[in-house]
Amino acid sequence: MTASLETMAHVHSEHLLHEIDRLPETGDMVATASPADLRARLDETHAFLTEVLIPHMEAAERALYPELERMFQNVHSMAPLRREHGVIRQSTAELAKVREHLGDRKISVGESIAVRRVIFRLYALLKVHLAEEQLYLDILDRRAAPEMAEALAAAMAHPGSPEA
Repeated sequence: MTASLETMAHVHSEHLLHEIDRLPETGDMVATASPADLRARLDETHAFLTEVLIPHMEAAERALYPELERMFQNVHSMAPLRREHGVIRQSTAELAKVREHLGDRKISVGESIAVRRVIFRLYALLKVHLAEEQLYLDILDRRAAPEMAEALAAAMAHPGSPEA
């Protein structure tokens, strides 16, 4: 990997993991926080998912996955990660629906279970998904020509991404 792709991968991973590692705390807040504090945290979580994580996924699908599929000579080699992206999008939509219905009232037991299920499912999936993505980036590290690595790093820039 050229320094630019390596740096991009590291900075993106650190930025994403910082926010992802907050998800269990958010899930625990569901049972303990005031409605206003919970709503604020769910708003932050939703903003991260829609403004940072999903644009990151779209950039990976557009830039990295086709190159990896070319390397593996199989257009379906990235299918599991693409399916996980679908689950992440679906879970983000579920979280948005729950947020809309919360308002300023105390969360019901059923809503609490639903919110916690979505949050902890996202946490587990994202931790494994990002670790797998890192393995694929390591493959690019060993195989991509320097010009290709720089082009991939540039293509991964998206709204919400940190500056390397």
